[in-house]
Parts: sequence; structure tokens; C-alpha cells
Amino acid sequence: MNNVVKLTRIELYDKVWTTPLTTLSKEFNLSDNGLRKICIKFDIPLPPMGYWQKLQYGKKVVKASLPQQENEQEIEIYVDQNKNDPNPINLLKQIVTEKIKNNSALILKVSERLSKPDEIVSKVQDNLSKKKVNDYANIKGTIHTDGGLPNIVVSPKNISRSLRILDNLIKNFKILGYRVSVDSEGLRFAAYEDKITLYIKEKSNIKDTTNERGWKSRDLIANGKLAVKIIQYGTTEFADTDKFLVEDQIEKILIKVETEFQRMAENRRKWQIESEKREELRKIEEAKQKTKDEERAKFISFYNDAHRWKKFMILKEYFEYMKSNNTTDKKWIDWAEKKLDWYNPAKNAHDNLMEDVDKNTLENKEKKGWNW
Repeated sequence: MNNVVKLTRIELYDKVWTTPLTTLSKEFNLSDNGLRKICIKFDIPLPPMGYWQKLQYGKKVVKASLPQQENEQEIEIYVDQNKNDPNPINLLKQIVTEKIKNNSALILKVSERLSKPDEIVSKVQDNLSKKKVNDYANIKGTIHTDGGLPNIVVSPKNISRSLRILDNLIKNFKILGYRVSVDSEGLRFAAYEDKITLYIKEKSNIKDTTNERGWKSRDLIANGKLAVKIIQYGTTEFADTDKFLVEDQIEKILIKVETEFQRMAENRRKWQIESEKREELRKIEEAKQKTKDEERAKFISFYNDAHRWKKFMILKEYFEYMKSNNTTDKKWIDWAEKKLDWYNPAKNAHDNLMEDVDKNTLENKEKKGWNW
């Protein structure tokens, strides 16, 4: 099913200069190349390579003017509703991929030698330079960093590669605006409250061995292939293959980490919205319950007053009888008249000596203890 979106040249021009093509194209369910062709057809200039990165970092940019045409045509874009990707993570990855590819500040090629290493890398280099191969290590033929440093387990011949890869990733993640730190878990990249752990490990092969006493064992032997592991609710590995080294996969690593951070941010935003909705519903229910409680308390008061009024009428009748009796003491009459005013639900006169008495039960009110 297709929907037609109609735009003027100026409207489409404004859109492509305020939103990257990779994002804007999703609005029309087109590829960015498809939208690019439409802009070229109608002579609408597009932002040059690196435009959005310069804008992001507050650098000066130049916006090309829209060429005038004698006969302005209305642009019709047919939106194919059937092209919607049911998996939002795929759309997110597409957006992140374009962001990484167009970020000219990123260093997508690992240097052949370590140059001006990050402070964390310098500490790792110093630590590994003092290490010797440990025959009792989990992976034989390897050395590993001490606690409080990025987690690296490699053979001596891969130390240089590991340091250069680590340095490249740290510098790139700082360019992307992440906070880089080391804790008990190893190297961490953080964005807001979200964190991702990264470590470098040499892969291994299993080898069956038999010692001089005839005891058989299975050992892990370092095989020279490096792997970068990303840990966040699971592990993603980028390892040396027959075609590509880890150094050739820097872009993929950055896309993976950025996608994960964006996914976590989106989940946090959704959670915040749901939390606000729940809080709003809680307040509504709380207000409803408060109204019900107030209504109940109001009726109980009405009920008690009615029953007290009936008892008051009995007391008043008795009072009138006693008052008409010439033998009744005037002092008692004055006293009883005040007590009637106190008990009368229509008057509720104050009485110092009766202020601790519940008028409905005539029992002493419960006194609240002191709050220390």
C-alpha cells in the first residue's frame, strides 16, 4: 500500500538541510540513495560530506542556496508502507552506521606504531613490559594485566597489536563523547548511566598432552589470533579471521558500541515514559481513594450525628422534665444545660472538662504518644 506525500521544493530543501538523509529517508520509507536521487532530479542541493559532524561540534558550516526555477513543480513521494522494518534495532543500526561513517573526526585505521598513547594505554604498556609468560595461566603462552587495568590476555608477540588497538578504541570513544574509566571489571565506556565493558584476549586452541608420568590433560594454547570482546548483557566478539584482522574491524566495533548505547538510551527513555505514566495513574488512583475516604468519613460523621441527635432528644426531654420539677436544683439545671449544648450535634459547644471525651461513644479519646 502506497501513500503519497506532496512537498514543494522549498519544503524538501528545508528538510534535507535540517535532518541527515539517513534519518529523513526513513520518514518516506526510502533508501538514502533513493531520496538523494529525488533531490538531484528537482535540483535541490544536499549537505556535503562532514556537514553534520561540523554542525555537531559547533564548527562553521555553509548552507548552499536553493536554485530558483521558473516553473516550480510539486514533488510527490510515494511512501511504501510495506517496507517498514519490523525490527527497530535494525533501523537504529542503520542510523548509527551512517553517523559513524560520516564522522570525519574518528580514527578508523589503527596506527602501525604506538604514538602519543592515551594515559590508560601507557599504564598498560608499563604493566605488560614487566610480565613474563606464566606456564600456569589459563591460556598457556600468555601474560595478563593486573587488576585495576584494562583486561588484556595475550602472548608477548601480540602486546604491540593489543596496545595499538586499545589506544585506537579509547581515542575513538572519547571522540564520540563517552567517559572512559577503569574499575574492578576492567575498561569501561560510559554514556549517562549506561556502561559497556571491553577487553582484549588472545584466542586459543585445545591441545591434549601427556606428561612424563603418563597423566593426560587438556590445555588451552594461545593461537596468535586476537579478539576484542564487548560485554553488555551478553558478549559480542570481534576476532581475527582469515580475511580480516581486528584492526580492520574498528568501524564495526564503534557501530556496535554506539548502537548499544543508543538502544539503552531509548530503553531508558521508554522506561521513563512508562514510569511517569504509572506515577500519574498512581496519583489518579490516590486522589480517587482520598475522595472515597473523605466521602465515607463525611457519611460516618452524618450517621453519628444523627444517632447522637436522637440520644440528645432523649436527654433534652429528660432535662425539660427535670427543669419542670420544682425540686430540681438550679445549679444542676445550669450544668445540664451546658452539657446539652456540648452534646447537641447542631451546636457542639466547647467544654474544657469534656474535651477528651468522644461524643459518640462517651469513652475517653486515645491520646497519641510523643514523637521523640
